[in-house]
Amino acid sequence: MIFIGLDGADWRLLDRFVADATMPQLGAILEHAERRVLLTQHPPLSPLVWTTMMTGVSPLRHRILDFTRYSPATRAQEPITSDERAVPAIWNMAASHGKRVGVFGMWATYPPEPGIVLTDRDLPRDYVAATELIHSKARAWIRANEPDLAIVYFQGTDEIGHFTSGDVEKSRAYFHRIDEILGDYRALAEELHAQLVIASDHGFDWGGKHDESSTATATAAKWHRNEGIFVRWPHAKAIKEPMRVDQICSTLLEILDMHGGAAPASGADLSRESGGRSGRRSTGDEQVAKLKALGYLSSTAPAPKTTTGTRTPQSFNNEGLILRETGRDDAAERAFMQALTLDPNYASAKQNLDDLLAKRGIEKLRARDCKGAVADLRRVAKESALLWASIAAAEGCLGNDRAAEDAVRRSLALNPNQPELRRLVD
Repeated sequence: MIFIGLDGADWRLLDRFVADATMPQLGAILEHAERRVLLTQHPPLSPLVWTTMMTGVSPLRHRILDFTRYSPATRAQEPITSDERAVPAIWNMAASHGKRVGVFGMWATYPPEPGIVLTDRDLPRDYVAATELIHSKARAWIRANEPDLAIVYFQGTDEIGHFTSGDVEKSRAYFHRIDEILGDYRALAEELHAQLVIASDHGFDWGGKHDESSTATATAAKWHRNEGIFVRWPHAKAIKEPMRVDQICSTLLEILDMHGGAAPASGADLSRESGGRSGRRSTGDEQVAKLKALGYLSSTAPAPKTTTGTRTPQSFNNEGLILRETGRDDAAERAFMQALTLDPNYASAKQNLDDLLAKRGIEKLRARDCKGAVADLRRVAKESALLWASIAAAEGCLGNDRAAEDAVRRSLALNPNQPELRRLVD
């Protein structure tokens, strides 16, 4: 099997380019392929999602939770590394079953494990140059080695969207080149009697209208859409139901006839190799700078002197978002607090903690847990008329009339146009 990862690829753009002959090779592939929508996870950030796809488990289990980590040696931020991953990836599983594997350019593959030919640190910063290097190395290696599993990942299909703010015309030439590359892998799959699978980690809102910047830290991910792509060629089965990103690993294992291969065999060799097989093409600092330019990093500051771990504030913030989505509010609160312990000025973690406390406080108020509601609502940092009105209701529920009246007046100071509330103090 040859697996092609196209970061951020979206059917709305690809269908347009197939229809106007910008991507004829993809069009030919789709004539005899299973085509599906692939639903992403949240937050839809590349290292988290691709590692979920390659492991089959949530970021809460695989522990790749940010684009970067703090280097244990220098304490500077560096691209997230493979030794942060807590569970086996599909290349570990395949290798432990005696299968030949080659992986090119995938996230969090440095330091390289057995089967990693080109790590994410072996690539030039420019996405066009990176695309050509990955394709050149992967195509030659696959033809020479005829692996059971090849994984070839291109980040440029997402980067060009951010750098052009979703401009379709500015992307056309690059996607035409991607189409030529897909044609090369289809021909290679035919030559090797292999299955070809193409997938993306999320979609992208090409041509969308956004007030938010596509490269600003707080808003870059807002250009991502939940719906990515999945293609399996050749395949005649028509399936309309969408897939989820956490189903990719099991799907690939099934294609490889590795049912139940979700963990390495006992005693499997997962040791690290001494270095990348192609030599480094850019430094960790350059990769971090690229991530900041794309809007994926809010800060490149080194680790605070008060911490010795490798985790960044962003990793704790992302963990909190996932925990909150799964209903684990207490654990999410702790994660947001850990983010703020590392960076007290981290705006996203502040907002996420406020949102959690406000929502939970209102839920407690509705459940008549007035004491709990007051405790949560009074911890919300950002004031609003609704917040103070809710605090007033919770304090009134406890019989704290003066505190309730004070909260009403503060709500009215923020929004005087609340006649029902004003009648309580007039």
